[in-house]
Amino acid sequence: MQHSASEDVGHAGSPAMLPEPAQRALADYREHFGRPDDTRPITVAWAPGRVNLIGEHTDYNEGLVLPVAVDRYVALAGRPTTAGATTTCYSVHHRRAASFGAARSALRNDRRRLPLFARYVRGVLAELATLPGAPRVPAFDAAIAGDVPVGGGMSSSAALTVAIATLAGALSGPALDPLDTARLCQHAEQHSTGVQVGIMDQAASCLGRPGSALFLDCRSLAYEHVPVALPDVALAVFDTGVSRSLAAVGYNERRAQCEAAVALLTAAIHAQQPARSITALRDITPGDLARYGQALPEPLLRRARHVVTENERVREAIAALRAGDAARLGALLDASHASLRDDYEVSCPELDAAVEIGRSVPGVLGARLMGAGFGGSVLLLARDDALPALKAALASAYPPRTGRIGTLHVCRIAGTRGTATLPAAEDDTLPAVRSAMP
Repeated sequence: MQHSASEDVGHAGSPAMLPEPAQRALADYREHFGRPDDTRPITVAWAPGRVNLIGEHTDYNEGLVLPVAVDRYVALAGRPTTAGATTTCYSVHHRRAASFGAARSALRNDRRRLPLFARYVRGVLAELATLPGAPRVPAFDAAIAGDVPVGGGMSSSAALTVAIATLAGALSGPALDPLDTARLCQHAEQHSTGVQVGIMDQAASCLGRPGSALFLDCRSLAYEHVPVALPDVALAVFDTGVSRSLAAVGYNERRAQCEAAVALLTAAIHAQQPARSITALRDITPGDLARYGQALPEPLLRRARHVVTENERVREAIAALRAGDAARLGALLDASHASLRDDYEVSCPELDAAVEIGRSVPGVLGARLMGAGFGGSVLLLARDDALPALKAALASAYPPRTGRIGTLHVCRIAGTRGTATLPAAEDDTLPAVRSAMP
């Protein structure tokens, strides 16, 4: 695996070359913040959402993950304010604006009064302000737009925080390497929401590459881009319409259960192997569970079993990708869902229904819940020629079974973050000023 010190942020040369959410953010910035007398260029930054092929709830256990960055983005368009030290952001999705000051002493009050999207902005800026010797990010006005489903398991929050950090770097703030950006955005989300999220989502948004999955070791942060060459096979994401708040649905509880399992397993193993190093479930093997699993009460044994077997499934999925074996990858998705449903208990009736309906369609190779669970989305690996039947089956069978209407998204492994600097006026014939972000 490789561990790169830096990677380029992509640049777009004209508004027409921007991802659609970036174009929308640019238009909304001009509408809400533009002034005829302000001829300064506008900076646009964007970051992709992600689909995690496999490796769920392993990242905060120092384990292995295999996400891909997809062609869904969160984007910001903005420029420094001309007066004062107040940052103002307008969310196209929420149709509202929020403002906050730069003083760190105001951060606690900001958390209480700001909507969540603005707390993410404030959180990233607060983290950037703690970097020793880093240039100060100027206060700015910005519009935020995106097409990553909110609460749908494709990590709109990570895409937002990475886009904020990318914009900040383009506005003369700190220009960090991808992994440092991912760490900073992880901390910003933890502090903004109180949810102890892992680093996978932010790393995928920072390091995603078209046509490749990101094999990430969440302990060492070593990574490798694994080509995804599965001809005539598509990734489809079905949004169940069940939104979830990670802080309210047991995410932190699962993390605490894993830590408790590690403590009990460490005591049991050290009685026989006192020199062995164990710091996380990453260090536990299937053989360890067979030998020492009796030290774990329920549900800790099932929680540990999911994490241990899911790490093994990540390794097997990489082998399947390298062999071009889509059927094997689909079987691993099925096994992952069963483990998430039965051992980790993060599924829900709607997720199970979508998985079962999807699997009933000929040409669907595998399906599993994606993301933290408790709602959100299902990932389906399907032959291209099965997509019409899959869409029809979900449209006809899912609503009567669940009382909800879901949405099917077909994704391409094409996401990369980027930035562009564009003219103040709405004139595509004017040349763009390319940014110099690393």
